Amino acid sequence: MPSKAAIESLSDSRAARALRVLALVVAAPLSSCGKPAEPPVAQREAPAAPAAPADAKGEQADPNLRVSKELWPNGKVKYTYEMRKGADGKWARNGTGRAYYESGPLEREGLYRNNVRVGKWTYYAPDGSVLRVEERGDG
Repeated sequence: MPSKAAIESLSDSRAARALRVLALVVAAPLSSCGKPAEPPVAQREAPAAPAAPADAKGEQADPNLRVSKELWPNGKVKYTYEMRKGADGKWARNGTGRAYYESGPLEREGLYRNNVRVGKWTYYAPDGSVLRVEERGDG
């Protein structure tokens, strides 16, 4: 460490500034002695992956839900419906079902419960107007 006389004799502001920086560089690591070292943020462990893959919205996907769809020969969607795994481990239509005309517009939509159409089913014309609405009951 330089003597007090040597420090006082420094008239050059650059040299004084350099000594202050040097003192900070030496003092900073010493001030953390005795504290447990923390890893840098970039090296911390990533959070565990979710049990099921996330959907497009980033929400947890349901492992007991599948959306089935079939296509027309022209590649457009023919129908979609939700399949859910029951207590017996078998998959069945449970949830929303939709069918489409080969030209693309929605033809019908409603709900399934255990492969049976239930509740309100709406049927559409190719122009999108409602043709009829059926109430299928509880199955």
